[in-house]
Amino acid sequence: MRRIFVVRHAEAEKGKKGDMQDIDRPLTDSGKTDSLSMAEIVKPFVDGPAIIISSGAKRAMQTARKFRKAIGGIELIENGELYTGTGETIAATITATDDKYNCVIIVGHNPAIEEFMAAARCVARMATSSVAFFKVDCDSWKELDLNKFKLEFLLKPSLLRKTK
Repeated sequence: MRRIFVVRHAEAEKGKKGDMQDIDRPLTDSGKTDSLSMAEIVKPFVDGPAIIISSGAKRAMQTARKFRKAIGGIELIENGELYTGTGETIAATITATDDKYNCVIIVGHNPAIEEFMAAARCVARMATSSVAFFKVDCDSWKELDLNKFKLEFLLKPSLLRKTK
């Protein structure tokens, strides 16, 4: 059983007109805290060799690094196509993943993440720092069939704050 985590980047600073390019917006303090909290929750569900594939946007890479720090011993690579891509870009990224990895963590942006989720039969609003965890029964990432995805959980940081 292969595992896929789809993570929307954490909350980023608001760019002011002419201040900085969208791709360069960093995480807020709240975004840093939320991404680390979500990574700690995900950690026990990462099974076998794993890889994080992140958009090259600063906020996405910062989120991905929080996950790598919390999980430990995990490879992180940047995929520039995830910054402006679609749900199909996410699916193509997963199917291109080396089969030596049992677990893939994608860190990206809306609307692509919500498009990917809908294609996997899971219509959900993915707020910043949200994580969707899917299991899929396939021997190779190249055999990926979105109709065979089984949603294990969908978690949003706002749910954590309400329980404290």
